[in-house]
Amino acid sequence: MKKTLLKSLALLGFVTFSIYSYGQSVLMGDYGYDQASPANCGTFGVSGNNFFDDGAAGNYSANFNDTTVFCPDLTLGTKMALTFGINAGFQFDVDGTDSIYVYDGPNTSSPLIGVHNSVTDPTGFSHIASWSNPSGCLTVVFISDAGPSEGTGWIANVACGNQAQPFDPHIEAFVNGVGSDALNPADTGFVDICFGDSILFVAKPIFPHSLETTGFGYSQNLTNVDYNWTISDGGTYANNDSIWFTPPSRNGFLVDLKITDIFPNVVRMLCKVRVSILPSFDGTGPLQDSVCLGDQTSLAGGVTPTDTVGVSIAPGSFQLGGSFAGLTYLPDGSGAQYAAPIAIDGFPLGSTITNDQDLNQVCITMEHSYLGDLEIALQCPTGQQVTLLNSYSPGFIGGGVSGGGTYMGDPIDDIGGGGPGEGWEYCFSSVFNTWGDYPTEIGLGNTVPAPLFGGGNPSLNPNGVYLPETSFNSFIGCPVNGTWTIIVQDNLTIDDGYIFEWGLYFDPAYFPGAGAYQNSIASENWLPDPSIVSGMGDTLITVQPPTTGDHNYTYQITDDFGCIYDTTVSVNVLPLSSILGDTTVCDLFLPVTGTIAHLDQGTWFSTSPEISFTPSATVINPTVSTSLPGVYTIGFTDNACGDTSYVDITFAYPPEIFSDTTVCDLSYQVTGTVVDAGGGAWTSTDPEISFATSTDNNPIISATQSGQYMVEYTGNSCNVTVGALIEFVGPPSIFGDTLVCNDYVITISGTESYFGGVWSALDTTIHFNDTNFLNPDSWASVPGVYLYTFTDTVCNQSVSSIVTFPPLVWTDVEDTLICLGSEFYLHANNNWTVDNYVWNTGVNGPNTLVTEPGVYTVTASNVCYEMSVSATVEMYLCDIAAPNIISLSSTSGNNIWYVEEQGLIEFKCSIVNRWGNLIYEYSDSKGGWDGRTMAGNLVEEGTYFYRIDATVNGGATLQKHGSIQVVH
Repeated sequence: MKKTLLKSLALLGFVTFSIYSYGQSVLMGDYGYDQASPANCGTFGVSGNNFFDDGAAGNYSANFNDTTVFCPDLTLGTKMALTFGINAGFQFDVDGTDSIYVYDGPNTSSPLIGVHNSVTDPTGFSHIASWSNPSGCLTVVFISDAGPSEGTGWIANVACGNQAQPFDPHIEAFVNGVGSDALNPADTGFVDICFGDSILFVAKPIFPHSLETTGFGYSQNLTNVDYNWTISDGGTYANNDSIWFTPPSRNGFLVDLKITDIFPNVVRMLCKVRVSILPSFDGTGPLQDSVCLGDQTSLAGGVTPTDTVGVSIAPGSFQLGGSFAGLTYLPDGSGAQYAAPIAIDGFPLGSTITNDQDLNQVCITMEHSYLGDLEIALQCPTGQQVTLLNSYSPGFIGGGVSGGGTYMGDPIDDIGGGGPGEGWEYCFSSVFNTWGDYPTEIGLGNTVPAPLFGGGNPSLNPNGVYLPETSFNSFIGCPVNGTWTIIVQDNLTIDDGYIFEWGLYFDPAYFPGAGAYQNSIASENWLPDPSIVSGMGDTLITVQPPTTGDHNYTYQITDDFGCIYDTTVSVNVLPLSSILGDTTVCDLFLPVTGTIAHLDQGTWFSTSPEISFTPSATVINPTVSTSLPGVYTIGFTDNACGDTSYVDITFAYPPEIFSDTTVCDLSYQVTGTVVDAGGGAWTSTDPEISFATSTDNNPIISATQSGQYMVEYTGNSCNVTVGALIEFVGPPSIFGDTLVCNDYVITISGTESYFGGVWSALDTTIHFNDTNFLNPDSWASVPGVYLYTFTDTVCNQSVSSIVTFPPLVWTDVEDTLICLGSEFYLHANNNWTVDNYVWNTGVNGPNTLVTEPGVYTVTASNVCYEMSVSATVEMYLCDIAAPNIISLSSTSGNNIWYVEEQGLIEFKCSIVNRWGNLIYEYSDSKGGWDGRTMAGNLVEEGTYFYRIDATVNGGATLQKHGSIQVVH
C-alpha cells in the first residue's frame, strides 16, 4: 500500500516531503553496514526509503566528506542495490559542484563504478554490486564543497537480496555420440554433419557464484536447473542436460539452449547445425547415352575450374524459430532506460523488413510490480522504434495511458531488490494479434490475478497476442541483420522488475533461412571399373562396356563435411544385330522370328535370285521364300550399329538312296545318296545288318549271311525316311582242305550256296557221281593231291579246297647172310608211298643194324595206311682162299687166278712183281687175273705177289697176301 500511495503522490505532483523513518534508515555519515555488521537482508530494505543525506529534511552540509558502507549478510542476501531518483517518495538534488562516489566493494579501494550529481544524472541513478565483487557490498562516498550552494540532498532506497547469480553456459556436441566436441568454434559455433547422422548435445554450464562454489547465495548445479532445448526443426526435447538430435532435412538448424536456475535466472546459448547439402549430379553422365557393343564413349563428371558440367552443390540455409535475449534486471528507476539487445545475423545479405508481417511477433517474458510507470519499445538496427506498450506520460515515448497499479506477470511486491517473482510471456504482433493494443485492453480491464507473489492483485493478461501501439510497418526498410533492442524505461520509484527473456520471430515464409552456407567438393573420382579404358583418376573417362544392356558407372564425391555421395550413370550398350542361326526348313518358305536390332530397324538381303522377303526386306521378322530347294545365304544389316549378320537357310527335300539291288558279296558300299546339309542316319530292323558308320551318307552295309534285307535312311532335317531292299549273295562255302583215307573215295558234305552251283576238278582222274549236287560222292583213279572247285550258278563265285588221297603203302626187305662177328644194316625198300618205318628192334627208319642172326620185321606206314614185312638174317664164317700157281697155257681151267670168298662187301686185289711194281689190280671179288699186265701183255714166267684188302658184312676189314707162281 505504501508503494501505491507513493506512486499516487508522485502522479499528483508532490515532490517535497519529510524524512521518512523506515525500519533500518541510514543517514550519510553513519558507518552503515560493513562486513563486520552486515545488513539483515531478511528485513533490510523491505519497508521503504532508508538512505538520506546528512541534512535530513534540509540541505546537506557544505565541506562534507564521509563514507557509508552497505554490505549484505550473505545468508539471506548476496548483493546490495542503491536507487537515487526524483519520483514520488524520493528526491535527488545534488549540486553539480558536489558528487556521490559509488565503489563496487566494501571500501574505497574497490573499483569506482560511478560519480553522480544532478548535473550528470538529473533524474537519478542506481547501482547493484557486481558479481566480480564477492562481498556484495557497495561503498558510498559523498563530498561537498564549501559552497556557495548545496542541494537539498537525497532520499534514496537501499535494498539487499538474493539477486540472480550469473552463470556460464557451455554446450558440447558429439556426432553419433562419439569423438571429441564437434562444435567449432566452441559453444556457439557449428556442428557439420552428414544427413542421417545424429548429434548428442550436452549442456555443461559452469556456476562460479553458486552456493556450492562460494558458500553463499543459492544453489546452482547440473541437477537443479531446467534445460529447455529449442531446435528450429520444431521438435520437442526433454528437460535434460543432454539430448539427441537427428536433423530431419538437409539444411541448417539453430539449436537454442535455455538454462533456468531456481532464481529464476535464464541464460541462453545458440549454436548451429549444418547438414551436408545433397549435391547435384545433373552434369554427370555419358556423352552418348547409347553405344553399340564394342564401341567406346566418354563419361564426364566433377567440376574443375574449366569444366562447365558435373557436380554442383546448392547453398544451405538455416531454419529459424526465433532469436532470444536472456535475463535483464529492471531495478526501480526514475526515468532510467534499460536495454536488452539481441544481435541478429545470418540472414541473406541485404535482407530488410518490407511489411508488417516480416517480423511475425515479439515476445517478452517479464514481471513488474507497477505497470503504470513503464514504457516498452522495440528498436531495430538503424534506430527505428515501435512502441509496444506505453503506460506513462510524459516519458521517452509520447502520449501514454496509465496502467496504474496493475502488475505484469506475478511479481514480488516490494520496494526493490528482493528478487524476481514469476515472469509471464507477453507477445505483440501487427498481423497475428488476438487482442487490441495496450490502451484498448487496459481500458477493458483485461487482467488476471497474480496468485503466487502478487497476492491475487490484477496483472496484465498474458493469454493472447497484443497489437503493438505502433505498427511494425515502422520497421520497413530496417535491416534484419544487426542489433535489435528491447528498451524499458521505469519512470517511478519503489518498484522493480525483470525481463527474463525476449525474442524476435521472423516470418519463415519471407525468410526461408539464414546463415547460408556452401558445401564444397573435397575430392571426386569415378569408382574403378574394368571397362574404363582411359582417364582413370580424371573426371573425364573413356569406357568400353563389354556386354549389352545398361552398364553402370559410379561417380563419387566427398564434400568438406566428409560426407560421401555418389551417382550412378548408365551407358546403354546396343547389341549387335542377332538373327536366327543356320536352319533347315522342310518347306519353301520360313517365317523369321527372334531378330534383335536397335528399334527393330534393319534390312534383309540375299544375292540369290530365288530368295524373296515378304512383306518387305525392311520388316524385322519377314517371311523368307525360295523358288527352289537348296542352301541359301541371307544377311541382315542393323540400321543403328551398321553391323551385318549372315545365316544359311536350307530349304530341305526328302533324301534319295539307291534302288533295290542284289549284291554278290556280304558287304555293300553305298553310293549316290542325296541328302541336305542336315545329313541323316541308316537303320535296319534285321540283326544281321550292320553299318560301318550309320551317320555317313554312303556307308558300307554288311550282312552276316546271305539274304534279302530292308535298310532305311532318315534325313535329320525333316525326319523323312526312305528304304531299299538289298539281296546279299555271299560266296559259297565248302569243306576245307581234306585228307581222304578211304581207298580214294570222298563223300562231300557241308556245302552251302545261296543259289546252288557246280563241282569240278582239273585232273581227269577225279570223278563225281553228280556235279550239280551240293554234296556229291567223288573218287580218284590214282592216289594224289587234287583241287576241288565249287562255282555258284548266279554270281559265278568259286571256292576251292585240296583233297589228298594218299597211296597204299608198299615196302620189302631181303633175307641176308652175314659174317660171324660182323655188323650189317638191314634195308627196307624206301619209296614215296611210305612216310614212316618202325622195326621190331625199336628202330625208326628204313634201315636197322643187325649183329645177330634172326627174323627182322619192319612196318611201313603213311597218313592213311601201313604194311609189315620180315627178313631172316643168318651168320657164317667169312674168309678168302687163293691158289699159289697158275698155268697160262693150261686148258684144264687153272689158267685164271681167282680167289674164293664169302661175306665180302668190298674187295680190292693188287698184284706186283718181285720188284714191287704193280702190274695188275681189280676190285670185283668174282673176278680174277689171267697173267697179263694192265696193258694186256702176258707176264713172264716167274713168281708174283698179291695183296687183298676187303670189307666183310658188318664192316670189318680183312687183309690177305701171298705169292703166285706163273708158268706158261
